[in-house]
Amino acid sequence: MKKRFSLPAIGLVLAAVTSAPLAFAQTLAARIAAAPDRSVQFTYPVRPGVCGDGRTYISTGSGNFYGSFSTNSADQCLTGPVRVLADLADRNVIALRTYVGGAATVETGVTNLGTVTSAEAADYLMGVAARADGRVGRDAIFAALLGENVDVTPRLLDIGRDQNRPLETRRAALSGLVRSDSRQLDRIGPALVQIATNESDAQGVRTAALSALSRLDHGAGIQPLVQLAGANLTSWVGREAMTVLARSGDPRARQFLRSTAQRTDLPDEVQAVALRGLGREYVTGQDAALLRSIYPRLTGQRSQDAVLASLSELGGSDNVQWIVGLVRDEKLAPEARRRALQYLTRAGATTPALLALYDPITDTEMRQALIGVYSRLADKAATDKLVWIARNEQNPTLKRRAISALSRNTDPVIRQALQDIVER
Repeated sequence: MKKRFSLPAIGLVLAAVTSAPLAFAQTLAARIAAAPDRSVQFTYPVRPGVCGDGRTYISTGSGNFYGSFSTNSADQCLTGPVRVLADLADRNVIALRTYVGGAATVETGVTNLGTVTSAEAADYLMGVAARADGRVGRDAIFAALLGENVDVTPRLLDIGRDQNRPLETRRAALSGLVRSDSRQLDRIGPALVQIATNESDAQGVRTAALSALSRLDHGAGIQPLVQLAGANLTSWVGREAMTVLARSGDPRARQFLRSTAQRTDLPDEVQAVALRGLGREYVTGQDAALLRSIYPRLTGQRSQDAVLASLSELGGSDNVQWIVGLVRDEKLAPEARRRALQYLTRAGATTPALLALYDPITDTEMRQALIGVYSRLADKAATDKLVWIARNEQNPTLKRRAISALSRNTDPVIRQALQDIVER
């Protein structure tokens, strides 16, 4: 016998089905609130790529580890359900601990609510994040994003925009957008730009928005960052966008930095950001050559130091020899030459190369700086050079400086040489 259902009855069934997630979420919240113990725990399915040891760490993939991890524990990273342990006080969540993998043990004094759906868990946890003070909100967002087939983009955006939420919670929400469904990118990108350009908002949140843009899937946030930086170079958001671009490694970001670094119409501090960004993690030999060619046109100390810092960190014989040339160049201002000397020691210049600078240089202040470098080297060749200066230097100021540097040396041979020099 066939059963027939009236349209109103079918409507009631559909209504019950579509409202089921909300009912389950309310049930979880109510069950937690009614728990007889001061702690409760529940588990839910984990999203692919996430594992842990059930005790000390969680891996979300691509070398991202949270908690206490050592290389000896790599073979213990197990895929398993997410287990959330919530501590309660006055029916409020005051702490959250999240685990993945391992056996779902139940501690004494903990009410075990068993397994719930990822959607149910995420709905509850995002509700906690939207209300909680302190670090609970951040921890709730982290736990929610571990669930299988969970997309909480709208709620992350709501929290990220909410200036009444704790700063750390908002930053966690914006960072969480990076793991959102790629189909939401058209919505996420403009929202992050809006937050980043909101001058009334906290700079920590605006920086988090820019960072999230740089990490969106498929490089979706790079072009908005380039546009932000290009249109606002002299403002805070422009400089911060450029700093974020320098860390992205995206070819479009690198090209923007190269173009900006060569401009001659920018304030010193702005050009320094572009130059420093160009010379960081993704610098190439061609970039180094470009930085060396730009340096003679620079007039500001910040931009000059940005080039020197980048090249000294990169090192290599070409860069060392170029900085040596600056130290020797008597056409440069003495202060510029002394700063070049400081960076030369960081670039990996050898002791013989540094010792060879003293005799050709006639400037007293430069020679004083070199004596300081030799005293810090503290190897035999540098010490011998200091002894030579103490014995043969005609300038009394330099002679005293060398003797002062040697006086800290406890080697009996050096102390005897010093005595001979003083008594002479």
